[in-house]
Amino acid sequence: MIRAVPSMVGRYALRLVIMLIVLVAMLVLAPGLLSLAGTFSFLEGFSLLGLVALGLGVTVIAGELDLSAGSMAALAAVLAVHVAPLGLVPTLLLVTFFGFVAGAMQGWLIGRLAINSLVFTLATLIGFGGLAWVVSGNRAIVLKDLSVTDPLLSSIGVFSPSSLLALIAFVVVGIVLAFARVGREIYAIGGARAEAIAAGVDAPRALSVSFAVSGACAALAGSLAALRSGSASPDSFATILIAAVIAVLIGGVGLSGGRGTVVNIAIGVFVASVVSAAMFARGEATSVAELVMGVVLVLILAAEYFASRWGRKRAQKALRRSRNSPAMTTA
Repeated sequence: MIRAVPSMVGRYALRLVIMLIVLVAMLVLAPGLLSLAGTFSFLEGFSLLGLVALGLGVTVIAGELDLSAGSMAALAAVLAVHVAPLGLVPTLLLVTFFGFVAGAMQGWLIGRLAINSLVFTLATLIGFGGLAWVVSGNRAIVLKDLSVTDPLLSSIGVFSPSSLLALIAFVVVGIVLAFARVGREIYAIGGARAEAIAAGVDAPRALSVSFAVSGACAALAGSLAALRSGSASPDSFATILIAAVIAVLIGGVGLSGGRGTVVNIAIGVFVASVVSAAMFARGEATSVAELVMGVVLVLILAAEYFASRWGRKRAQKALRRSRNSPAMTTA
């Protein structure tokens, strides 16, 4: 256990260093982030983006990409406002279950029919978005009884119910990916699908689970946002997909699949959320935060490239030294 700690730190060293650099830079630009209000605001942003990025990251680990996550969040927000009279907990459970089932169906069809997930989820992105407009009556809708959502406005220190739910989701998904059989199958089909299928891995099931997680997380994020604000609009999550993809990539989840963990996703979301919170505190437009996140992503990719290049050169030098050693010469 003790030996695993340095190994884990080394595994995420580059990301942790970048996270620290970004945090220090944003604190210089917006010192108020360290206040209770600033930390609370940061965690609220983390909860929404984190849930969407968490689900999206699982599909990326599986070698796919769920483009419908933003539309699912918007549809879930509209549905949550409609069923809110049932109560807070039933609403969250029903809407999250809806997202889980819709995502599972997507994943199963993608796996069973061998459809490109980009094409399929582009279609469902349009479909879920259109359904959100239909269900909302082509307008923004508001809760009639705001008292239903009062518990979401409470806080425990710097944590709200939304941020606590997001953290719980990260822990649960992390445990499933690391220790459950289906988690290993998700990594297997993401890293080497043909070999995994030949070894007996049920690809449709693994994809169904990964997209179910994405759908459930997006639905939970959308319903929490709608219930917390007391309103929902069909176009309220138009940009969250791009932000989630950037967060996943910043964290180090490989688009080729089979690489990355929940820790990677959390680091990426942390960086993106800190940037957004700092820009908001400074009164900057959302586009400025997106620009900064894009720059951070480019810098990370450049750092990875040079680190990989340096590592290859070290390995080549070590190989040459071993070949030229006296022992090898004598042999």
